Amino acid sequence: MPSKLRGYTLIIAEKPRAAAKIALALGLSKRYRLYGIPYWVGRVGNRAVVVAGVAGHLYTLSTKERGYPTINYEWIPRWYGDRNSKHLTNYFKLISSLARGAIEFINACDYDIEGSVIGYMIISKVGDLSKAKRMKFSSLTPDELRRAFNNLMPLDWNMIEAGLCRHELDWLWGINVSRALSEVFRKMYNERLILSAGRVQSPTLVEVVDSYVARATFVPDVKFSIRVNVRFNGKDYTLKNDFGYFDNIDIAKTVCDEIRRKGAIEVVDKVVSDEAIDPPPPFNLPDLQYEASRIYGYSPYKTLSVAEDLYLDSLISYPRTNSQKLPRGLDNRAIISSLGRIEEYRVLANELLNRKVLIPCEGDKDDPAHPAIYPTGYIPSRKLGPERMRLYDLIVRRYLASFADKSLVRKISYVLRFNDRLKFSLNGLNLISPGWIKFYPFYHIITKDVPPLKVGDVIEVSEVKLISVYSKAPSRYTKASLLRWMESVGIGTEATRAEIIETLFRRKYLKSSSKYIEVTDLGFYVAKIIKKFFNDLSNVELTRKFEELMNNIVMGRASRKEVVLNAKEFIRTNLSKFKAFIDGMDRNSIIGLLDMSVESKCNVCGNFAHKLVDGIWLCEYHYLAYKNIKDKYVVWRSRLGIEWSNYLARISRLPSTGKYCKEVAKYLVGLYRISN
Repeated sequence: MPSKLRGYTLIIAEKPRAAAKIALALGLSKRYRLYGIPYWVGRVGNRAVVVAGVAGHLYTLSTKERGYPTINYEWIPRWYGDRNSKHLTNYFKLISSLARGAIEFINACDYDIEGSVIGYMIISKVGDLSKAKRMKFSSLTPDELRRAFNNLMPLDWNMIEAGLCRHELDWLWGINVSRALSEVFRKMYNERLILSAGRVQSPTLVEVVDSYVARATFVPDVKFSIRVNVRFNGKDYTLKNDFGYFDNIDIAKTVCDEIRRKGAIEVVDKVVSDEAIDPPPPFNLPDLQYEASRIYGYSPYKTLSVAEDLYLDSLISYPRTNSQKLPRGLDNRAIISSLGRIEEYRVLANELLNRKVLIPCEGDKDDPAHPAIYPTGYIPSRKLGPERMRLYDLIVRRYLASFADKSLVRKISYVLRFNDRLKFSLNGLNLISPGWIKFYPFYHIITKDVPPLKVGDVIEVSEVKLISVYSKAPSRYTKASLLRWMESVGIGTEATRAEIIETLFRRKYLKSSSKYIEVTDLGFYVAKIIKKFFNDLSNVELTRKFEELMNNIVMGRASRKEVVLNAKEFIRTNLSKFKAFIDGMDRNSIIGLLDMSVESKCNVCGNFAHKLVDGIWLCEYHYLAYKNIKDKYVVWRSRLGIEWSNYLARISRLPSTGKYCKEVAKYLVGLYRISN
């Protein structure tokens, strides 16, 4: 930078790419480098302005204290304790050097809690908070950036306080529970392994493990149904069974025989209805992550990463938002007109532009910081790669669809009865008007034709079949469905949930199998220790409570000081009790507390045994599986009259039988063969 330049406004952006966009919008054409990092210099009116970008958080929390509980910490440069953050030193040197000549500071980091904290920490360490302002924008378009610069705000203190509080709470939970967890593991296995726990991370891991175990120890129920096919004008149609299931196979067989003997069934009612399906609202981040996972198999983390790239290229608005509402005053007609210059959207855009009024369909969710995700109307200046193009296309089509007409479908339902006892239905569906589906082809309506029947028609029965129906196992988690669970119970934020899920994978607690989540042996042990010793510190209710308190800080209804003091006292009390409890324990005592046997191994898997049952040593999970197998046998025997050995062989072949149950069943079948 020219040495004579003094008395300027220093604008701090979260990333160099964002800094370049701000500089371009403000007309700063002189670009320099210091310590290898770019920055921009120029004048805006009578104001000398310098713009520089950093690389996210330059500071982090740390302590010099060893052991736990520890509640004393300080903010230090990230690279002091993290070798992977050495590259941040040059950003720090650049900002420190530029800050010396500044008379005003502007935090132009992303307008969210993290961006507020990043800018605040930098200015508090190398600048002057009394001379600091805030830029608020939701897209990196020149017009919006200029408006933000011309309408500077005071520092967003509530967001800063909430962000600082989040960092402090996460640090307090993470450092203390992680150290205690590592000590338990060291005593159990005489191995030093740094384990990770977290305020949101731990309840999320426990949920995945509990869900996995529920599925792996699942034994399906069995009931019986009847499938009836009817024939009309030479074509067969399958009726829907509306009378439920039979618990007794003999009764089901008798009903099948009755229907076969009669060979016909009567139409007793016909209902025709038209249904309008509203367009979807524009995306918020969770909705975008779910759809990108459903359509393209993208992980939530990948979706967020690609969306941030599109944002930094000025192609979409800020993605870390929970809002399903577009900003008031947004020139949607201009955006749609611009999108119409892209061949793929020309016809769709013109259809919307022919309307006198453009009114989007919006959802209920809102966000005080940012609107829903929308395309800015800026045309990509270079060819987008496949991943970026897919996500951009998804966002554009969802945005356009929100202005489109409702889709209209016609439902036709026939009600059929057999001997006034059994009710069946035959349902058809036709798309009358595609409406918004034409704009958003990722939503599919499966049409189904039905014959032109009328009340009183007696239809020929072409086939009757007895079917065994097995109950479904609990669903397996994917990264997207786990993110949905986190949202549903209110833990984490739009900005943090995907990263927390990825952390569980990096820590090797979880792994992927196809698109589903599997739990590693380490993940099982960590979750077991957390549930046994730190349940009060890692339950969903407590985590959600602190999320609500941090939201109250944002709204000005709570203070960071009070929330952090309460958290410190909670941590100190619980961890002090745990430390006093665990200090005098040896390996065998801890294993015993975890309901595992030191001397015995599970006959099925070889892990620590949990219980001796019917002469068989079983670990905790195979014990649960064995118990469920025995309990469910009572049901199977009453409904099928099936013998124990046949029951074991049958459930071991069923797809819905849990993994641990199959392992136990196969082991028991082997014992049965040996004994015979």
